[in-house]
Amino acid sequence: MISCGSYSWGGLEMFSLETAKKLTEKEMNVKILCTENSKLYEESIKAGFEALPYFGNNKNIPSAVFKLKKYLVNSGTDVIHSNHSHDLWVLTPALNLAGSKTKLYLTKHMASGVKKNDLVHKYLYKRLDAAFAISTYIKQSLENTVPLPESKIILLPVGIDLTRFSKSRFSPEAVKRELALPEGRLIIGITGRMTPGKGHEEFLHAAKILNEKYADKIYFLVIGSASYGEEDYEKSIRALANELKLRNILFTGHSPVPERTMMAIDILSFPSHDESFGRVLLEAMALEIPTAASGFAGVLDITIENETGLLFKPGDAAGQAEALEKLINSQELRKKFALAGRKRAEEVFTFDIMINNLVKYYTS
Repeated sequence: MISCGSYSWGGLEMFSLETAKKLTEKEMNVKILCTENSKLYEESIKAGFEALPYFGNNKNIPSAVFKLKKYLVNSGTDVIHSNHSHDLWVLTPALNLAGSKTKLYLTKHMASGVKKNDLVHKYLYKRLDAAFAISTYIKQSLENTVPLPESKIILLPVGIDLTRFSKSRFSPEAVKRELALPEGRLIIGITGRMTPGKGHEEFLHAAKILNEKYADKIYFLVIGSASYGEEDYEKSIRALANELKLRNILFTGHSPVPERTMMAIDILSFPSHDESFGRVLLEAMALEIPTAASGFAGVLDITIENETGLLFKPGDAAGQAEALEKLINSQELRKKFALAGRKRAEEVFTFDIMINNLVKYYTS
């Protein structure tokens, strides 16, 4: 049973569904525990999974506990794997009330600065067989904040589908033509959800700096849109581009096939302030796009500086512009990072590696 009680539809929820699909390929019988009326519930049904919409808001926790407890008594569930730590408020009491020996795992995707050593959290976390951390940064956060022994905190990076994120699937020239991008320019892009902390402001300020020397050689591409409730932030970013007089820039909005749109990018900038992992960065590397990224948190597990990409300080537009300028001026460096980035993705960060490790824990 894959569990994710979030209402949103972003990387966390998509990852839950992708994991379920990959486990099904390993001939496992997978069900998805989710929130009623959520996008994950809808997408799970579309994908052919049995979805159990037991989660609700905080007021409905007792109801969710008893629904799941009733289900677990005769379900024969061997493993519950949650991607949302708040799920433990339902999972732990339901498992205990059912007297179930079902294994319980948690993958932690987000860091927390709040220590959880009170009696309630000790009760919730004690039932876990292990907590998987998607990066060294998250592993350190878990060790500092949750009541688990270090032996139960395991580094297990997120995987990506290298078949999906493969340069050979697309024609960069065709994608550029469809987007009406100017010929003969290096396309410098940023991609991902438009939300505070992803570094869009610094990207635009770096673009302003680069335009002082390279305006006739480069063009900027912003792929992605705001999530529900953050539309004003996207408007502010578009307004900032006008304020900075960036004429050589295109905002694509939401892309239904982001890996295809990304192929228009010649250089990817990843200026996120505090990224737990940095999946978009990894996807770009898999697509053989040379990268420059903010050197902090989960990014440090992905990028090897000067080997697979360049690093700059988070929040530093000038430093970002300096790193991007190196890539603008060196085709050799761009080619080096493109090949080395793909190789690192293949060797360390595939879905197959992650799923095979999960199966080992599930069946041990």
